[in-house]
Amino acid sequence: MLRFRRYRVFLVFAVITVAALYHFTSVRDWEEAKAASVESLKKYGPQRSTSTGQLGVLVTPLATQERASARNTVGGTASLPAASPSTATTSARQTLGSPMVIPTPSSTSQMPTAAVKPVKPVDKPPTNDTTSSTTPESESTRGSNNDQLMQEGQGRREPAAPLKNTPAIHWVQQLEHFPIPSESVIPIPTGRPSSIPKIQHVFRDESSIARIEREKKLAAVKEAFQHSWAGYKRPQSWLQDELSPVSGNSRNPFCGWAATLVDTLDTLWIMGMEEEFQQAALAVGEIDFTTSIRSDIPLFETTIRYLGGLIAAHDLSGGKYKVLLNKAVELADVLMGAFDTPNRMPITYYFWKPTFASQPHRASTRVVLAEIGSLSVEFTRLAQITKQAKYYDAVARITNEFEMWQNNTKLPGLWPRYVDASGCKKPDQSATVYKHSLDSGPNQNVMPNAVLAENRNPANPPSLHPYKSLATVEISANTSPTLSVTRGAVVETPVGVGLEPDDNDAKFANKVAGISKITKVPIGEDPPLVGNIGESAVLDKRQLAMDKLGDSVSGVEASGQQSGSSLKTAQDHPPIVKVDCEPQGLTSPPGSWREDFTIGAMADSIYEYLPKQHMLLGGLVPQYKKMYDSASDAMTKNLLFRPMVPGEEDILVLGTASINESPDIPGNTQLSPQQQHLLCFAGGMYAVGAKVFNREADLDIAAKLTDGCVWAYDATTTGIMAEDFLMMPCETMNQCKWNQTRWYEELDPFRSLREQNHLAQAQAQLAMAADQEAKTSSTVEPTIALVASAKAGPTVETIPTSGPLARRQLGAIENVLPTSVSKVSSKPKENLPSTQVVAEDRKGIDAQAINPEADITSTVPSPVYDPYPAHEEYVQNRIINERIPGGVSEFSSRKYILRPEAIESVFIMYRVTGDETWREKGWRMFNAVQNYTRVEFGYSAIGDVTSDSPYHLDEMESFWLAETLKYYYLLFSTPDTISLDDYVLNTEAHPFLRPK
Repeated sequence: MLRFRRYRVFLVFAVITVAALYHFTSVRDWEEAKAASVESLKKYGPQRSTSTGQLGVLVTPLATQERASARNTVGGTASLPAASPSTATTSARQTLGSPMVIPTPSSTSQMPTAAVKPVKPVDKPPTNDTTSSTTPESESTRGSNNDQLMQEGQGRREPAAPLKNTPAIHWVQQLEHFPIPSESVIPIPTGRPSSIPKIQHVFRDESSIARIEREKKLAAVKEAFQHSWAGYKRPQSWLQDELSPVSGNSRNPFCGWAATLVDTLDTLWIMGMEEEFQQAALAVGEIDFTTSIRSDIPLFETTIRYLGGLIAAHDLSGGKYKVLLNKAVELADVLMGAFDTPNRMPITYYFWKPTFASQPHRASTRVVLAEIGSLSVEFTRLAQITKQAKYYDAVARITNEFEMWQNNTKLPGLWPRYVDASGCKKPDQSATVYKHSLDSGPNQNVMPNAVLAENRNPANPPSLHPYKSLATVEISANTSPTLSVTRGAVVETPVGVGLEPDDNDAKFANKVAGISKITKVPIGEDPPLVGNIGESAVLDKRQLAMDKLGDSVSGVEASGQQSGSSLKTAQDHPPIVKVDCEPQGLTSPPGSWREDFTIGAMADSIYEYLPKQHMLLGGLVPQYKKMYDSASDAMTKNLLFRPMVPGEEDILVLGTASINESPDIPGNTQLSPQQQHLLCFAGGMYAVGAKVFNREADLDIAAKLTDGCVWAYDATTTGIMAEDFLMMPCETMNQCKWNQTRWYEELDPFRSLREQNHLAQAQAQLAMAADQEAKTSSTVEPTIALVASAKAGPTVETIPTSGPLARRQLGAIENVLPTSVSKVSSKPKENLPSTQVVAEDRKGIDAQAINPEADITSTVPSPVYDPYPAHEEYVQNRIINERIPGGVSEFSSRKYILRPEAIESVFIMYRVTGDETWREKGWRMFNAVQNYTRVEFGYSAIGDVTSDSPYHLDEMESFWLAETLKYYYLLFSTPDTISLDDYVLNTEAHPFLRPK
């Protein structure tokens, strides 16, 4: 008989199960139900897949990207769902229709969109890029944790997808807060260009056989480009920033303005693909630079990729496509808002939305050197084309500031990796290294305090003299930290700005500012304009974080309303703003007790642009030669070293100098023997500087620097250079014999500590063994006897068969054991006790010597791995397991992200010297890259160049088409193709016409 009470739980469960089955069977299939669930979540943010493709290929790359350069600033980006380009927005899109696939020699039909099958099996991606668990990461080579937070996710960052049906916010031209009077604008240098020495070698006519061989290589490079371009032109990635070449999807880390398309325009022209160039040029008209998926614009990356790409395409096409120049001007005018600061130093991550852009700001106290110092070539060329001096004025003022500071840094001639560009010296800030010339007259444009909105009249701008006609609000350092905002308040751009105000950035802002909570404002509402600086302060979104000194900043929301929205005014809140500071020029960031000086990551292009700007201005401005001479001399004296390598090749590398001035380490200068792929541009820079500035001795340095990078390609398993690693400097530049003993010491930096631990552990185990033996012998008779030639076999140690020592292999520590530990005797010994086992040197327990009839399951130990092996064994294991080539002491990053710098210098060395061996080296490099990076839809970055089957990162940055393949193509082109005597190439390889 069924008892309801007893089975009521089961009955209820059965009813629920039946109802659930009925619900799901009403849906056509399970996939539709899954899709419906996913769609319901999309409005809360993008979906991110963690699955992997076949054979370990990373389909959705979410790993952090290490971009230690200003161009590089490597943060992890989440892949957005692919979006097909709309065909109904503009007439240009209607003209283009669907992007067509370029036929290539390797394909006979349109490329499929199915799941990607990798070219070859690949290793599984590691959880991190650390290659040795035994050697801690060097702060001098990798930077502190704060530095990593500052670098990642700024230049490259893909924000969350916007909510559906959210109206786009557009940039609006703002009234300048710190305008420059027309009579103070620095004019464009004009006049007859001075005589600049020729750069290129005078080439002879090539033979027909040499021409045929060269053209074969040229065709191979072009085919690689066509394969990549065809992958980008698929609907999934057309007009997106980048193609994900493994998965076939796309990503938008650079504002969503079709970075690959704009960056590739001039390459299309150079390779003679005029039909594709025309199609791409028309598509440029669809880009709207007045709105972006990012709330901030990375000034440096946008300038070199977008502005440089548009200007170069305009120059190469002879101005035939007006849309290119029009769009360049549109973008430049947006970017000019970043220069509207009291000292006219730009905000390198510019929050362009009107609610934030309408407020006055100043530059950050911690700016990456290359990001503020590498804007000159692009804005100068635009000024020359448009005859608008404002573009040249913007960058000329930056150059002037760097010139004043150059010989007064901690390492004269060079600038540190980070710069305080705020122009504001705080009362608690250490003294600057030079006095800014603000008192020299009314033409100086640095204002020490905020100008109130009611005193600003568009028809009558305030005087630029810092001490006249200014209505200011000042607060002493002891004022309460409560703050409010008026239109006249100078808002300091916080340290580390550049990320979107999502959850991750809220955590980052808290970390920087020491604040426990950030309030987010829903779209359509006004942001709070009052906050308390301190542990319980409420700040709104990313740009409201404080800098390292805890300075007060404005509480204006960066991603809010259009101009004219209900922004609170001075009547709503009293004008209380902390602006107590003394004007200053460029200087070191506050609290910088240690500074790094390098021409690598985050510094590179400021030095590269000195000779290039000299050439672009026709030699009419002597300051660039003066600055380059000082910088080049300082590099050669303080950074240059010869690395020790097995073949004893005569190569050179430029390292990183770190200067410590803490109370504990006064005046301590160290050279880190760091080699970076990004540094490989230096050979080409030295070669150009040698020719342009008559520094002929530098040409030999240029060749050896370039050969150093070619060596780094040849040294790895793949034949491709790693991103970042350490080498061993020779004692002198002249002779450098290979010293394997020293290399082993470099690979085992903690040898003494490891051997001390080894000895301590061995002694402890021996003591425990003796104690255990005493206990065992007094209670239980041994049960294990020896077999196998006891009379003829070697004498053995007395080792217990249980206890801690039984789990240990003692043989490996013989070299560090005390003398009381006896060795194996060569004399046989009769009647061995049954508690003894054979202990052969460095082999542990010999299981073959144990009586097979005895019960040994619980008494005889198995040999275990020695955690403290001998020095040579430890090093040899590292070399084999970590695939470390001779001459390398540590890999900081084993990646190759399709970088161009090495082939850039190889190309320049060939054009300067005419030596055909440079073409041979370049061809070897190209084949290696071709073999390991080519995938179905393009070419992919790889995660480990030391592996014979590296995994693909599913990333193809725009510089692969804009720079890398362009330099390979130019290397095998005729010398008059983009002659270095006719063009200046910016740091993204965009050629600008030189004045004649």
